[in-house]
Amino acid sequence: MLERREITRDNLRPLLKLAVRPDQAHLVAPNAVTIAQCAYEQPGGYVWGLWDGETAVGLLAMIHPREYQHLEPGDDAEGAYIWRLMIGAEHQGKGYGKAAIALCRDQARAWGLPRVALSVVQSDDSNIGFYEKLGFRRTGGVVDDEIVMSREA
Repeated sequence: MLERREITRDNLRPLLKLAVRPDQAHLVAPNAVTIAQCAYEQPGGYVWGLWDGETAVGLLAMIHPREYQHLEPGDDAEGAYIWRLMIGAEHQGKGYGKAAIALCRDQARAWGLPRVALSVVQSDDSNIGFYEKLGFRRTGGVVDDEIVMSREA
């Protein structure tokens, strides 16, 4: 069963060892980058390790829009933003991505937000179809050349 855990000194290393497949490297930043950016560049950002029992399987980072100081015109101030979601290569195809989205929706509701949003790299091998199967729809927005998608929490 997938659960998210705060990142601590004791569980950091297994998370840093996780990586996506080489052909997916352009789709998501390495975990070390996400953890550092969340600590120093993203006020209102939260990052958690994704675990199945004692096995690290991925990383999740979200932004709470009411705590984030850099909202721009057009940003959804009522949508929790899934900033990064990565599932390690050896753990893909096991339902962890779908379970992680359920955790995101739970967190959005806990924050009192009605929606979750994310952006997806525009490429032939992007995850757009995966997110559409989970109820996300394109908003028509584009951020940093990525397609913005959202759904109800």
